[in-house]
Amino acid sequence: MKFLSEKLGVAPEKQRLILVAYFVFFVTGMTSTILGTIIPNLRDAYGLNYLVSGSLFTLHQAGNLCAVILAGFLPYLIGRKKSVLILYSALAIGTILITASGFPILLMTAYAFTGVGRGTTSNITNVIVSESSENKGAGLNLLHAIFAFGALVSPFILLLASSFSASQGWRITLWILALCMIVSFFLFATSSLNNKPEPRSSAVEKKTPSSEMSSQSEAEALSGIPFYKSFDYWLNVSILLFYLCGESGNMGWLVTYFKDTGLMGQTFAQMTSSIMWIMIMAGRLLAAAISGKVNKSLMILVLAFLNTAFFILMISTRSMPLIITGLLGTGFSMSGIYPTTLSTMKREYNSSPLSTGFAIGIALVGGITMPVTVGAIAEKVTSSALAQGLSSAAAEKAGVSSGISAIAVALSIMLILTLIKFIRERKSA
Repeated sequence: MKFLSEKLGVAPEKQRLILVAYFVFFVTGMTSTILGTIIPNLRDAYGLNYLVSGSLFTLHQAGNLCAVILAGFLPYLIGRKKSVLILYSALAIGTILITASGFPILLMTAYAFTGVGRGTTSNITNVIVSESSENKGAGLNLLHAIFAFGALVSPFILLLASSFSASQGWRITLWILALCMIVSFFLFATSSLNNKPEPRSSAVEKKTPSSEMSSQSEAEALSGIPFYKSFDYWLNVSILLFYLCGESGNMGWLVTYFKDTGLMGQTFAQMTSSIMWIMIMAGRLLAAAISGKVNKSLMILVLAFLNTAFFILMISTRSMPLIITGLLGTGFSMSGIYPTTLSTMKREYNSSPLSTGFAIGIALVGGITMPVTVGAIAEKVTSSALAQGLSSAAAEKAGVSSGISAIAVALSIMLILTLIKFIRERKSA
């Protein structure tokens, strides 16, 4: 509690709410990693091809997008708490459905449901932390560090569950996570999150003559509407979009890439998710500590450069020391890009459910398109290789290697955008 009040500037009446937000995002982090990590298990158990496998994570991100958009508007109709509880419940429903059947339509529906729950928590927790903490840069980086901690824990739960039942370990893991989601649901239900409909704009209140001094600009700032007029807002959203291309591509395909190329066995490949998230968590904690001491645009640029370079290193070699180096570097360098970019937006933008939801929603287009793009490329190359007479193992290796290369293109575009952001800030200064 002392840390919250002193380091983040959280008022006493907001401390329990922000702790609930951190716990819920921790559970969401656990779920996000598992949904990608278990794809090889789903392929083995249900006989899925690369295109269907990529579609699962794409539908997760599509559900994420729908929820983020709904979370931006629904609070104005029924209030924050009710909207959060309704949308968040889809996470537990989808998680349980994944264990029920391998029928593709049911699996796709389940992954879409998990995306709805994840998008809800992504929106509301970012808004809660932005509104409740004076040092929002540190608060947001800490929030995403906790997400990373959850993400690195869940593969260990999978490993432990698999040690008891090799074939059912992934189902046991999902059931454990569903239980955590139910706990999160009741924490939100009993929190101080406002259940009254949000006012559409505080600018509609009657103004006295003295209140007219900032008239238009203040009304717009309070309403959170002018985000669509800001070039810098859209530049930040574009950076987030291509960052999420890289993140969703990695989370959805990295384990499958390591396994199907023969670089690692399935157990070790699944543990790479934890290795990456350890580095992400460490990087986000460091970013939270130094966010108020360094130029944020420069930090984003450096991280984007390192992220691109380490990822290319990781997928362009078969040397295990270089692969591990690339993996560690990729995780560490991607750590602070998303929360730091989000924190550089104006406070009236990222403390508004509407503009925050719109930013995260547009950025999620990257998360939606990249997994299915990787899967489509992998499936096409695999089919072509099989037609040329290659063995199934060799064809899959060629396919997944080609598919994963698309992520490097997205990261390169992100790097260019962060350079533009840095140059614009220098010129403005």
